Amino acid sequence: MKLKKVLSVVLASIMVLGLAACGNKESADSEKEGGKDKEEYDIVYLSPSTESEYWQYAEIGMRNAIADIEKKEGIKINFSVSGPASESETDAYIKAYESVIASSPDAIITATLAPDGTVPKTQEAKDAGIYVNFVSMGLEGGDSNDYGDYYGVHYYCDNTTIGETAAQSMLDGLEANNIEPKGKIGMHMSVVVETLEERMDGFKAYMAEHAPDIECLDTLYNENDVNNAQSNVETQISTYGDELIGLYGGNNVSGDGIALGLKNAGSGNKILGIGVDSDSLEIEALEAGNLYAIIVQTPYDQGYKAVENAVEYLQTGENSESEKHINCPSQAVTKENMDTEESKALLDPTILKK
Repeated sequence: MKLKKVLSVVLASIMVLGLAACGNKESADSEKEGGKDKEEYDIVYLSPSTESEYWQYAEIGMRNAIADIEKKEGIKINFSVSGPASESETDAYIKAYESVIASSPDAIITATLAPDGTVPKTQEAKDAGIYVNFVSMGLEGGDSNDYGDYYGVHYYCDNTTIGETAAQSMLDGLEANNIEPKGKIGMHMSVVVETLEERMDGFKAYMAEHAPDIECLDTLYNENDVNNAQSNVETQISTYGDELIGLYGGNNVSGDGIALGLKNAGSGNKILGIGVDSDSLEIEALEAGNLYAIIVQTPYDQGYKAVENAVEYLQTGENSESEKHINCPSQAVTKENMDTEESKALLDPTILKK
């Protein structure tokens, strides 16, 4: 009889301890999810390249959003930046992702040029109770939702539309410079990434439909190195001579290489250059006429919206966006419209810094 009483007391104690442990876990999970009562959050921007002006523009949007939210909501947001120096350092990016997860922030804002390696890390972050948003380069393209359960929202510019806009800008430039839409166009990109290939495919498909006498050459890749980009351009100029009527660079480094190559070749308006994104070299080339147009993405807007959405989720536990992929449309900027207030902010978001 005494033994039964002892066992009953022991079992009851174990149940109490078990319930307490469950209560502590639920409390921790609840704290991780946030809520209106929480007054401080930790958010990390995991950048694909801390040296890239493009990704720095996204960071400006994030910092401005944080300043606005802190003022409006009366909360504190601890913001930090991590990531490799160069986009080509994808292994270092994955390692940085691991370190960020280990630091257990409330939210991560990131972009990836290594989606295969990023998928499991994003799932790991989700399992750890960390809310993840993507800007520009996500786990998947805008038409896919295979990994939608792992992250909140992907804010981006539709890559196929970027390519199509670049192609139309090329055709507009050829007409403006009295160049017959017949000949070869050099295609240039940094690295092979499925979502980036959409920019190249969109360009080629648009040209095939609207200018069938134009041949888009095979894409040359520069590993996101401006010297390689310039060398690729100069090789094409010397190889194809008068047959070459245009050059299309699918990212800012490729656009830089086109600008430098055309400047050194002194091609004037005989070969038109179109770039994507914007950096100081591309802007100078646009002013000088070494690039006809830049298809400018919206990293500032994407960064701002990504933080805004993340904080709202942390406060409410709900994602306010009904779609996983939110398109923040790109725009074509030429020498003729680059001095408008809207274009200035697109070309150089540093002027928006608070």
